[in-house]
Amino acid sequence: MTKLRFFAFIAVLVVAASIAASAQTQTRRGHHGKGPADLELTYTKWIAPGLPNLVGVVGGDIVGKFGGAVYERTVSGNTVYLDAIYIVIAPDPARSFTAHVKGTEDLATLKAVLDGRVVDGFMKRARVHVKFDVISNCAQSPSGTCFQGTISVTRSSHH
Repeated sequence: MTKLRFFAFIAVLVVAASIAASAQTQTRRGHHGKGPADLELTYTKWIAPGLPNLVGVVGGDIVGKFGGAVYERTVSGNTVYLDAIYIVIAPDPARSFTAHVKGTEDLATLKAVLDGRVVDGFMKRARVHVKFDVISNCAQSPSGTCFQGTISVTRSSHH
């Protein structure tokens, strides 16, 4: 019986090790499988106390605060052209960064896409791709409107 328990114990260890290795591989694939981004963040931002100021929260690979400002906002028909600075404030200051992004918001679909670069801090010079949706009835925002989406940061292949 002792030998049987020993072999059963070894079998359990082998199975546990394979599950752990598989989970690590899946985690790596999952992170990079979403696309080439090195950093994937979710965020919710809102205008406060008023334009051009943006505040909010980030989650995902960095859980922290969001700050920013809209440098330029031009409306033409159903399209809003945006030029903004995004600041991700991480609990570890070494992982905080500032990005400059430009793009458009579609007033019909209430969706936006912006692209730019990290201009200071963590992953400086990396590419930034932002998507967000306009959300109404947002409790965090004094106006009731929030902008919720993702920030993908990808290092340039030309280190």
